[in-house]
Amino acid sequence: MTFLRINYQLLRIPLQLVEHIATTQLDEQAPTRLAYERLLIRCDRAAAYLLDDEDADGRAAELDRHTAAVRVAITRRQQQVDAEGATLLDLQRARFHRRRRPERDTDPT
Repeated sequence: MTFLRINYQLLRIPLQLVEHIATTQLDEQAPTRLAYERLLIRCDRAAAYLLDDEDADGRAAELDRHTAAVRVAITRRQQQVDAEGATLLDLQRARFHRRRRPERDTDPT
């Protein structure tokens, strides 16, 4: 098991290099970055389970907490955008109905 853990740690070096580049070059909410981080989480969880590697388990848990916070922020921003869109749509509907409402004449002649 120790030999396999060492091999995983060696395999993880290029993955960490790409992760470091991704964190410096890509926006925290970039889909590519989030997908890569999910890949790293899965790799570390597999290593934690198969190799009984506590370090990999800790890395997976820490990265999962970080990406969960980012996903929550993305969701909140999207909900805000949706709410703003709904408000704008309601205003436009109200304007449309005001314009289409016929003028009422009080004089029948």
